[in-house]
Amino acid sequence: MLISALSSVQGEQNPLNLKSKRAVCVLLVDGLGAQNITSAGGHARFLNGQPFEKMSCYYPSTTSTSLTSLATGKSPNETGFVGYQVFDRSTNRSLNLLSGWESKEQAASMQTLETVSETAAKSQISFEVVSPAIYKDSGFTAATMREAEFHGVNEVSERFALASKLLVAGGKKVIYLYIPELDQIAHAFGAESIKWLNAVEELDGLIAKFVAKLPKEVGVLITADHGVIDVSKNEHIYIDEHFDMSLFDFVGGDTRGLFLYCKEDIETTKHQLAHHYSSSCYITSPEELIEAGYWSGTEKQSRYLPDLILLAKKNVALYHRGFAKQKSLNMIGHHGSISSAELSVPLFRFGF
Repeated sequence: MLISALSSVQGEQNPLNLKSKRAVCVLLVDGLGAQNITSAGGHARFLNGQPFEKMSCYYPSTTSTSLTSLATGKSPNETGFVGYQVFDRSTNRSLNLLSGWESKEQAASMQTLETVSETAAKSQISFEVVSPAIYKDSGFTAATMREAEFHGVNEVSERFALASKLLVAGGKKVIYLYIPELDQIAHAFGAESIKWLNAVEELDGLIAKFVAKLPKEVGVLITADHGVIDVSKNEHIYIDEHFDMSLFDFVGGDTRGLFLYCKEDIETTKHQLAHHYSSSCYITSPEELIEAGYWSGTEKQSRYLPDLILLAKKNVALYHRGFAKQKSLNMIGHHGSISSAELSVPLFRFGF
């Protein structure tokens, strides 16, 4: 989508068939899947009153994967960002691909593909990021938004105000406006909670004002990185009840798709997983996901790929408490599997 936005500013053909604009803003609302929007009909009246296309994010339906693909225009098999929590077989260390970087240099050295922001800089087109200030010097920003001008703004309404000001200021530019708050609220309280619904209602109003008076030479695209589903605690599955820590080098991934890095015989472990969890989960492997079309070639990131993946097919959340953090155990909103609620994301076009 950022590639299409940049091509629009350059006056070139693009995958989304966007017509030429002087400036384009891509607004990414973390966790606002297509089904989350329609489920909040009474609270997101403006968005639900607009036509939008349903698109699919890449598997896994998680932020680190989706945003890296957005930033590069490449699939996870090309970026190497294949999940949230992975295990590096070359160093025998776990790695959080979103927030676990030791340095900006470490993240940038893993994600070596040219970013859309770097492509813009080569064309002397301004690429500006408007995002919470905490992300300015993060490793993930170094991997995904190189050469961009970063504006750290903590209040959501002020982010919109600045993005609006940048759009009308003149000059060829692409603006990436990032809103992570809804995803954070969904994890803590659920996407069906009144707290989340109030937040989406406020966001809906800000978006309506933001796009109301766009100059003719400006366009806005709105999308998300994944959807969110709520899971009650009595629907948690704890695989440590049957599989202790000694069987795994690491258990990572997401709460809707556990990445299992096995020490013991993989086929035996797979059989045992099927015995306990086949009614609620798919027990699969990277090879089977490739065959099913969810992943393509995986040579680049083979050292990070799990042996097995426990993939939720019912409304459950998955944990191995020997590896999970307490904060994760308390989450209500979840994502990372292949349901339409998690994979389906919207595309709104304003000014195009």
